[in-house]
Amino acid sequence: MVKDIQSSVKFVSHLLTKINVVKFNDTNNFEMWRCEVMDALTASNLEGSLRLEEKPEEISEKDWNKMNQTAYGVIGSYLTQDIKYQILYEIYARKIWKIL
Repeated sequence: MVKDIQSSVKFVSHLLTKINVVKFNDTNNFEMWRCEVMDALTASNLEGSLRLEEKPEEISEKDWNKMNQTAYGVIGSYLTQDIKYQILYEIYARKIWKIL
């Protein structure tokens, strides 16, 4: 899996796929929303930023940060503005995934 993450980080901008997910607004089904967002992250090869506790040695700090920033952006794009305030000051995708 680490090898897949490493190669996907280099091409992340080419792999991002627009997936229609209804923005979470605290009234829609959270579990369904979470599943759909995970699908979007998986389609973009970014799910490792949520599943891995620490940066794998095989991935550079720069690539790991880029992967986290991109995953953060994907998750944030599927939240309404009111919900985004809950994650405003977090910088890692894994942390915001736990907060939500």
